[in-house]
Amino acid sequence: MLPLIGLLIGLIIGLFVSVPVPAAWAPYLALLVLSGVDILLSVLNKNNDDKSGNKNFLLEFFTNTVLAVFLAALGKQINFELSTIIAFVFTYRIFKNFREIVEDLYAKYKEKKKSIRREVSEVAAPKNTEEAKHKK
Repeated sequence: MLPLIGLLIGLIIGLFVSVPVPAAWAPYLALLVLSGVDILLSVLNKNNDDKSGNKNFLLEFFTNTVLAVFLAALGKQINFELSTIIAFVFTYRIFKNFREIVEDLYAKYKEKKKSIRREVSEVAAPKNTEEAKHKK
């Protein structure tokens, strides 16, 4: 929950503070943002699956970001836009993680709804059997 709060605070600050960014840095900053959102959704997805993967959040974030920036710089050296391809990969992972989070939440919702129905039917069933015994 803390990374999500940090992201929201950063977005709010970013909306009200205008910082001039050189045009040469734009692809790298875009990759940084995509990497951050990817890792955030990955951690949320792992938390939904009850996996213990959020311990290396910072390591995974820095590793993905450094690798993405390195590949984008390499692509710029050989005059090939690798930053666009990397952005597609991060975007794919973002949507994949988001889809898995939604599927997990929907499955938990359906299970909770089913358990509530079972509890209601179990509570109603003993009353009916007791009433049937009293009628006999």
